[in-house]
Amino acid sequence: FKYEFEAISFGFIFGVATLILIPKSYSNMFVLYVILGMITVYLIEKYLAYCPLSKKYCVECDNLEEAKVKFIYPISFFIHTFIDGLIIAVSYISNIGLPLYLAILMHKLPAGFVLMSPLKGVYKNPFYIGVAVSLGTVIGTVVGLITLKNISPKILLAFSGGVFLRAFLMLVPHIYEHKKEKSFLYILLGYILVGIIALH
Repeated sequence: FKYEFEAISFGFIFGVATLILIPKSYSNMFVLYVILGMITVYLIEKYLAYCPLSKKYCVECDNLEEAKVKFIYPISFFIHTFIDGLIIAVSYISNIGLPLYLAILMHKLPAGFVLMSPLKGVYKNPFYIGVAVSLGTVIGTVVGLITLKNISPKILLAFSGGVFLRAFLMLVPHIYEHKKEKSFLYILLGYILVGIIALH
């Protein structure tokens, strides 16, 4: 049920962006910060991130570039977890809490196993590299709490909404490539879950 869980998590991410973050960020020029969040993720993926799975986004990958997987890939993955930490800081500063925590958790559970798989081919024990990379979330949270506290919560929410929206648009084609059957229903289920949370 890996793809089904991923589809639900993608629907959840989309729901958090469109039902919680962006509506709560409504203010003058909020659209600008949503777009800025989307562009930021795009630029990071294009210029700072290296993922050997990005073209196929699957565990079955051949002809990996060993040097890049061994050194550049963990750095790229660290950037990914660091951004997760910043989003957690935003959730605390903006008093959003549970929906953002759940969105990050649901995204990281399947993604963690898939994204760590290339390291098994270049490290005898990738566990320690995985732990070091995961510290990016902690560091990102601390840095976010220190540096973002004086920024308007509405700006932070709009920017985070853009980040989540771009992440959804980037990841969702993967589901339709591997699991076309009922993908929409699982995505819709994740979206509905956020709707239920947003009502409370």
